[in-house]
Amino acid sequence: MKKGFLLILLFGFMFSHAQEPARELLAIANDSITGGNLNVELDSRLSSLINFNEKKNCPNTSFVPPRKLTPAEKCASQNKIMGYKIQIFYTKDRNAAEKIKNDFAKQNPGYTAELVYLAPDYRVLVGDYFTRKSAGPDLRRIQRTYPAAFTVQWRVWCRKAL
Repeated sequence: MKKGFLLILLFGFMFSHAQEPARELLAIANDSITGGNLNVELDSRLSSLINFNEKKNCPNTSFVPPRKLTPAEKCASQNKIMGYKIQIFYTKDRNAAEKIKNDFAKQNPGYTAELVYLAPDYRVLVGDYFTRKSAGPDLRRIQRTYPAAFTVQWRVWCRKAL
């Protein structure tokens, strides 16, 4: 009995005085709502392993965001891109939409008008523009005849777009 008690006491003493691994403070984050703090501690060996692997696999840690492509660069690889068209009319009646499209084409031969069915409406769309700003002058000119006209984002043909 004495030996068992002595053995338990010895193991308890060993585990209570065991060497703690060195710890590193990895991150401190402050919660802006509750005001609390978050501290993340890592074993120093694990931290050095993470740093070693980062340096080995990711030598360049700076991120350079890709630049925005110009419409001409987008058109080099595809025929249609997202741009803008001017919507001059929409209705559920196909005959009315075709009449408006034909009337517009007769009055404005420089523009291409197209009839698009987007359930349940028929839309009459005009022109192909890369930007909303480039559609602005034509929109103001068209609004004299069709006051409800406005620009919509739509896929446009690169070879026709302005």
